[in-house]
Amino acid sequence: MAKKYRSGVYLGETRRQRVTRLRTVTAIAALVLVTILGSVFFVSWLLDRAEEPDTGRKDPAAEVQSDRISDTEMTQQPPIETPTPTTEAQTPPAATDPDPIEELRGTAYKPLDYTQNWSIMIDPGHGFDDIGTSSALLGDVNEATINLDIALRVRELLAEHSDIMTIMTHDDNAVDGRISAADGGEPPLNHLVLLTPEDRAALGNGQDIDLFVSIHCDSLPSNSDVSGMRVYYYDSGETDTPLNRGREALAAHIANQFGLHMDDDAPIPMIKTMTEDNAFYVIKKMDVPSVLCEVGFVTNTTDAANMLDEAWRQAAAMGIAEGILAYVSDAAKMAPEE
Repeated sequence: MAKKYRSGVYLGETRRQRVTRLRTVTAIAALVLVTILGSVFFVSWLLDRAEEPDTGRKDPAAEVQSDRISDTEMTQQPPIETPTPTTEAQTPPAATDPDPIEELRGTAYKPLDYTQNWSIMIDPGHGFDDIGTSSALLGDVNEATINLDIALRVRELLAEHSDIMTIMTHDDNAVDGRISAADGGEPPLNHLVLLTPEDRAALGNGQDIDLFVSIHCDSLPSNSDVSGMRVYYYDSGETDTPLNRGREALAAHIANQFGLHMDDDAPIPMIKTMTEDNAFYVIKKMDVPSVLCEVGFVTNTTDAANMLDEAWRQAAAMGIAEGILAYVSDAAKMAPEE
């Protein structure tokens, strides 16, 4: 006879009920865990965004700076005294986080016969009716004027070496009498009123040069504490190519020699690697080892005062020139024996 149970009496959980309850608890626990992890990731992302420095710079491909003064003001500026020029392209500057030199790496590279003299192209950043960046700390002086002054000093120092020929992308910032090709003029490339990065890269690649060095000043209005030199070079991502090694070696030599010519308490020069996505056009498109030197920040009190000091500009030029010479010396040691 079948056993009967009174209605309402608890007979215990069935297996099916236990499985259903377990699945429900597991689903709730998983949902809570995903919610917690998502919250942690979101808070971390917000903190990273808050710590990210605002460089105050536009796209490296753009030559115009947001803190640039007007062309009218530029024409009224008393120029810094510079060495006497002769005759003879470029990219904009940019600021990034400090990244001190840990070691000097790279191997000197020269595409031409080692027995030939070296041809170095020096590019004073900006110039003509593009004054670069400016700052109240510089008074009436602008970046283009400082760049040209240091570049001319580098040329004079390199001229002391008979095995080196120096070519300037331009050795004058005067606008009067210049006719832009955009206005129908047909002057030589290096006499254009505005030398764009494309112009300068084309000028460098059109010459039989071995190295290309562009000289600039940096600006970071959002953080006036940032100071010191940055040397930028382009890494194409290709593994261990002579050109990539040459770019890195040139940057390392210039940063090292620049630091040796600064005061002991000056910031250590930094080497900054640029990739396909963020590299300055003028160094990315050069067919020979090239670097872009930011000698300091016009928005930093100490750096701006240094830029107005002739003795400091001469020391900066010596650092750049001797960095180039150190690179050439290394290359000479690698020259094949005849």
